[in-house]
Amino acid sequence: MIPIIFINCDAQPFVDQILAIDKTVETRNRNTLKSVCGRFVLIAETHRGQKPVVRAATFLGDAHKVTTREQWEWMREYTRIREGSKYDWNPDTKSKYIYILSGTYPVEPFTPPEGIRHGRVWMEYGT
Repeated sequence: MIPIIFINCDAQPFVDQILAIDKTVETRNRNTLKSVCGRFVLIAETHRGQKPVVRAATFLGDAHKVTTREQWEWMREYTRIREGSKYDWNPDTKSKYIYILSGTYPVEPFTPPEGIRHGRVWMEYGT
């Protein structure tokens, strides 16, 4: 079973930035991707109600927890999250989790059939 990670690209082309190796980490406000750390994953773009799988990558090691604005600013270069974006650090942010991506490459786009969902973040695809 291969996990599929859903990345919202409505505000910014994050998945294209991953493929271009411009964005080398994925971020979440909670450690919701801990189950896929160290695993090969498929990456799906989500926007306008579509969920096409378009990339593949490996999440290296465990998540890195960022707990200060200063640490976040140091990581901004790798996240490519625009300053002021809804994904940026804000005064209410207590922490963010950083997941390092490796070996990203495109796959022939497809819309995955329903699989075993684990919340809204990822699902298992295949048998």
